[in-house]
Amino acid sequence: MKREFASHTPRKTGSREKLRRMFGSRFRAGSYSTFAAIIVIAIAVIVNLAVNALPSTVTQLDMTTNSIYSLSDQTKAIVRSVDKDVNLYLLAAQGGEDATVSRLLDRYAELNDHLKVSTVDPTAQPTFLDSYDLSMYQLYANSVLVDCEGRYRLVNYTDIYVTDYSMDYESYNYSTTTSFNGENELTNAIHYVTSENLPKVYTLTGHGEAELDEDIVAMIEQDNMETEALSLLSYEEVPDDASAIVINAPSGDLSEDEAELLTQWMSSGGRILLLTENFATEDMPNLLKVTQSMGLTAQDGLVVEGDNRMHLNGYPYYLLPDLDSHEITDSLIDGRYYVLMTLAQPIVETGNSEATVSFLMTTSSSAYVKADGLDAESVQKEEGDETGTFHPAAASENGDGKLCWFTSAEMLNSRLDRMVSGANSNLFMNALNWMCDQVESISIRSKSLDATGLTVTGAQSSFWSAIMIGIIPISLIAAGILIYMRRKRR
Repeated sequence: MKREFASHTPRKTGSREKLRRMFGSRFRAGSYSTFAAIIVIAIAVIVNLAVNALPSTVTQLDMTTNSIYSLSDQTKAIVRSVDKDVNLYLLAAQGGEDATVSRLLDRYAELNDHLKVSTVDPTAQPTFLDSYDLSMYQLYANSVLVDCEGRYRLVNYTDIYVTDYSMDYESYNYSTTTSFNGENELTNAIHYVTSENLPKVYTLTGHGEAELDEDIVAMIEQDNMETEALSLLSYEEVPDDASAIVINAPSGDLSEDEAELLTQWMSSGGRILLLTENFATEDMPNLLKVTQSMGLTAQDGLVVEGDNRMHLNGYPYYLLPDLDSHEITDSLIDGRYYVLMTLAQPIVETGNSEATVSFLMTTSSSAYVKADGLDAESVQKEEGDETGTFHPAAASENGDGKLCWFTSAEMLNSRLDRMVSGANSNLFMNALNWMCDQVESISIRSKSLDATGLTVTGAQSSFWSAIMIGIIPISLIAAGILIYMRRKRR
């Protein structure tokens, strides 16, 4: 019996040792796996915290067609220069915030620590708006109140999302286009509440000038400029607070005294934005004295475009000229916009001024001038018509003095402006901002929200189907098999 007991003892001892080694190796493997899992979780937490700390410009890419959430360089320049605390209050119920507006406000706040964004529910905080006079507004949810040290402006929801209606008079059907104007409105509101001195623009009267269209006046005010009519007959000199004077399509000439007054004013830093209708130079000698002091004058005649790619179809005197590079035109060039100039006449340099002249637009070399202007019996090219490139718009600078001249006052006609997607009115506003030294305000445009369909050809569909349904799954399966075989060999 002792011998049997002795023979069984080593067998039990060996089993226990084997069992101990087996459980020990499994415990170590489990410990390693647990430790690795903890490390992976810790890394994931750290990465998430780091990503959340990044600005939304890095973590949320703007993939919209018209870059709705991306801010222009002009906005960035204005916002980064703010050195006062500005509060951006989104007026909305909790949970009812417009995601697009909220995200846009966050982009503004990321540019400058002085900008603070918060949501206010007027129904939950009924006394919040008591300190603001908003009686002239119809208040909508998701409007934004911009406040800087008591100076404020309301950016209404209907000004952020702008819907335009047009009617087809043949079918009597309405069509709508919707654009996102949030950046334009918010940037101008921030500029307004943080600016101590706003430009004042006078519109000259007394010579049969045309009134500016209501939409143009609204754009001027939106760009934080005040407007007021001015008759030089009532003044011995141009008012001191004049940032610029707009002369819009005068039908009569200036007096000699008025011309002298404006010439002296420009020599001391005055700025004039001039729009003229086609006129005979002999009828406007005093007005031309003002432009000649800035190195520019007009040539008699009507510009007609001989290249059918550079005029409106069927109307060779409705010009679509090339835009020349200048602070006024660069944003339109970048956006590949056309400008429509009708019944224009050539502007030429005098060559006897110290002013620096820049032509803003140029016709093709096939253009020609009808010397009789609007009295021409035909717009067809005839023998004796001057041919070459002509310039229907120009800008000049002499010291601090500036002159910008468009020889087509009809460019601001709302119907013509719509034909070129608002490029004419934007060109006018760019010129006015340039004159008032508000270059940062140039070219902030609304962005269309109209849906654009994604068109995929049959070949493209087959190509991406093969990749998504065939190549990618097969590659993943092959990678899995390869990893499995390698592990099995170990």
